[in-house]
Amino acid sequence: MNRAILEGLKKRVSGALGAWVDELPSVLWVLRMTLKTALEESLFSLTFGTKSVLPPEMVFPTLCTVTYEQDNSEEGLKANLDLLEERRAEAHLRTLAYKKAMTRIYNRKVCL
Repeated sequence: MNRAILEGLKKRVSGALGAWVDELPSVLWVLRMTLKTALEESLFSLTFGTKSVLPPEMVFPTLCTVTYEQDNSEEGLKANLDLLEERRAEAHLRTLAYKKAMTRIYNRKVCL
């Protein structure tokens, strides 16, 4: 995770030594919203049980933001919270399978 943060900061700052402080929140936000390969979920969705609405979707309306209804949204959020533990367990199993596959590939390539 630290490596990903440093890479994100290097891409955004590129020379100004003190500018990393201003860019750090946006880099962390990107890392939380990005789908992870092993999890097939974003960290935000595993924490809060729902997908996030990205800032461009607020500026340029999408079908999701145009058809938004507060009452239905609250019911959906409650349902998502009920299923959150199950989604976390599934993500954990996918992570274990991913690590096992990566270990198998690595061990196949290593010469003893």
